[in-house]
Parts: sequence; structure tokens; C-alpha cells
Amino acid sequence: MNNLLRILCPTVALSLFAASSCGSSPAASPSSGDRALSTGTWGGPHVEMTVGPQGATLEMDCARGAIAKPIVVGRDGRFQVSGTYAPEHAGPARDDEEKGRPAVYTGRLEGETLSLGISSENGEDVGSFELVHGRPGRITKCL
Repeated sequence: MNNLLRILCPTVALSLFAASSCGSSPAASPSSGDRALSTGTWGGPHVEMTVGPQGATLEMDCARGAIAKPIVVGRDGRFQVSGTYAPEHAGPARDDEEKGRPAVYTGRLEGETLSLGISSENGEDVGSFELVHGRPGRITKCL
């Protein structure tokens, strides 16, 4: 068993000897220094994001968005995560309306301020926002 561990997990064989298993791959685990984005409300002009342990929801002036997985911020304060984005319009929502198209959310965290960018799956810029943790958003829904 010891020789098998040394072959399968050469860089971590000594630490894994006691556990007798390779465990999860480094790509599946956050690297040292990574952390979850603080939960709660993040707000700013034209946007409010509610972050929970499993992801986030966003409300914007004429759109909404969702991120269905935890947001992990790297040691450098940056993150990139997939989600959805759905434009909205004035008046009631119809049953056949779009539920959301794929989007990429990128961010840079400095203290309690978050610079957030949203782009479509093909890289088209959807919007950029500045949010502060613990502040409500200032949103004007479509008229």
C-alpha cells in the first residue's frame, strides 16, 4: 500500500500515508489563502447582490442574475464564476419569458468594496458595478 501511495501521490505521499488515500485533487479544492465572499447584502448604484453560502442572487435596474455555487475569492482578491443573467422589462412577467442566459461574473474585492463585472458567455460586456458589503442597492426597476 505504501508503494502504491508513493506512485499515485508522489508530492503528498508522507502526509497521505496516515490517511491511506489520495483524497481530492488540488483543482477541486481552494488553494491556500482562498476564502468565501462574505455572506449578506452587497449594494451599490443600480445593483444589489445577496450572497449566501451556496451562491448569490442579483437584482439590477432592468435585470436579474444568479450564481448557483459558492463564490471563492482568491488570495489576490479576485474571482470568476459562472451564473445566469436575465434582462427584464416594465410590466408583468410572462410565462414564456427567458429564465436566464449563461453569464460570467468577475470580481475584485478590496476590503468591503467589490468591483463586479458581468459578461455574456461569448464575452460581451453586460455591466460593471461597485458594491459595498452591508449596504442595500439603489435600484430603479424598469418603468
